[in-house]
Amino acid sequence: MIRNFLQILAALALGFTSLTASAQGFPNKAMRLIVPFPPGGSTDLLGRALAQRLAESLGQSVVVDNRPGANTIVAYEATLSAPADGYTLLFEAFNGLVLNPNLYTKLPYDAEKDFTGVAQVATSGFIVVVNPDVKATTLQEFVALARANPGKINYASAGIGNSTHVAAESFLSVVGLKLNHVPYKGSASALPELINGQVQVMFDTPITSMPFVRSGKLRALAVSGAKRIIAMPDLPTIAELGYPGFSAGTYYSVVARRGTPQAAIERLSGEIRRIAALPELRDMFAPQGIDASPGSAEELNTLLRADRAKFAKVIKSANITLD
Repeated sequence: MIRNFLQILAALALGFTSLTASAQGFPNKAMRLIVPFPPGGSTDLLGRALAQRLAESLGQSVVVDNRPGANTIVAYEATLSAPADGYTLLFEAFNGLVLNPNLYTKLPYDAEKDFTGVAQVATSGFIVVVNPDVKATTLQEFVALARANPGKINYASAGIGNSTHVAAESFLSVVGLKLNHVPYKGSASALPELINGQVQVMFDTPITSMPFVRSGKLRALAVSGAKRIIAMPDLPTIAELGYPGFSAGTYYSVVARRGTPQAAIERLSGEIRRIAALPELRDMFAPQGIDASPGSAEELNTLLRADRAKFAKVIKSANITLD
């Protein structure tokens, strides 16, 4: 019996030594960064910039693997099918781990049990933009106008269940308004309709709406995020305009399969946060309304849990579903 006990201890010690050696040598082969959107968009561009610098930092290639489709579900399934060893990462978080669990009754993954945060990279609030013919030059004036004209104001979104849709409903729930929702297939389809007056207001990504604001084709009223965006420093946040604590935007983060060795997560988290804080990366994306906001794995996990609960209430109240 004693001999068996000693053999078990020896096996455990050998396994621990092997795991320690593996962690110390991480990474020792090529890595993959899955992006849930097609090439060319802001998430893809930021992901590629991160992958390039992460490869330089770690001394291993980091291949960007675009897996668009099914509201990011395709990418999450691809990540879940890979080993939980730190070599396959996913560059996303908000749609797949915050919104989807509240939009679908059934998902092929469990946001809490199957995934863990590695590091937060950047954040972006939405810009509240209106058609210039709307007789409101401030957010407060727009709210007053909407109250005085019930059922007459239409708001656009980039699609049912899209983050722009949920952000708008978050604000409407706070101010107690009900506007007519008109969903489109992305901002590119919605903005022309907003400009020609078919819809009156939209919560939109800065990168797509800022050119129209600067040309005078749209009017910006506020930023929906927790802080002002560097690209439009004079545009106040919704919280600053009389709605303290309000925040609705999106964030760019790296997540991995739960069960990934803690040593690998810590190594990756430290490198990613260092890269996210680089002035060159900040300067590259600030003009697009994307602000660097490095955060640890623990901070990201806490944020994901809080936002899942926060937006669950909004989505349920607005009866938004993708089933």
